[in-house]
Amino acid sequence: MQWMYLVERYMKILKGYVKNQCRPEASIIERYISEEFIEFCSEYLSKSKYIGVPKKCWHSHRLISNSSKGVHVISKSKEKVLQAHLYILINTN
Repeated sequence: MQWMYLVERYMKILKGYVKNQCRPEASIIERYISEEFIEFCSEYLSKSKYIGVPKKCWHSHRLISNSSKGVHVISKSKEKVLQAHLYILINTN
């Protein structure tokens, strides 16, 4: 191990994880575990399939014609959006 560049570079990354100077080991471990968890979840979710939504209906709200290059977007009224927002607020814990 004469060339320590890789080890020193990784130590710099670990030192960047420190947020609490009184307990550097705990903050390094906490940050490392959270990064591992996020990496695992992002890899797992990229392989998963959507549940309850058929693929053919996934983009049915967008109307795309072959002759035009753009996308026709249908917008809802402000009253409908507020009504949906109120419904979500009432029915969530």
